[in-house]
Amino acid sequence: MAGVKGRSGGAREGSGRKPAKPRKSKAKAYQTDDPDEFLRALMKDPKADFKDRMAAALALKKQGKAPGPVGKREQTAADAQAVLRRSLAPTAPPSRPRNHLRAVK
Repeated sequence: MAGVKGRSGGAREGSGRKPAKPRKSKAKAYQTDDPDEFLRALMKDPKADFKDRMAAALALKKQGKAPGPVGKREQTAADAQAVLRRSLAPTAPPSRPRNHLRAVK
């Protein structure tokens, strides 16, 4: 109806972008009160996005709670630090007999 006033233009049935399909949530797999458990579950989930898995691994590593293998180089460095701590640790002063002090008159 091109010539009728008020009938041309406007929304038409079936036009426009179709609504998106609802996304399935993986929230049930990650339900926990402990943030470390949540990060570990996310890190071990093969279906999760790689960037999310990597961010979870880095967050755990920054906290120092990420389990991981220690290589030879890291083990050697840790052993060297332990030797340094032992060799440079302060030692107890030598013990002296108590009768070395005498009153002088």
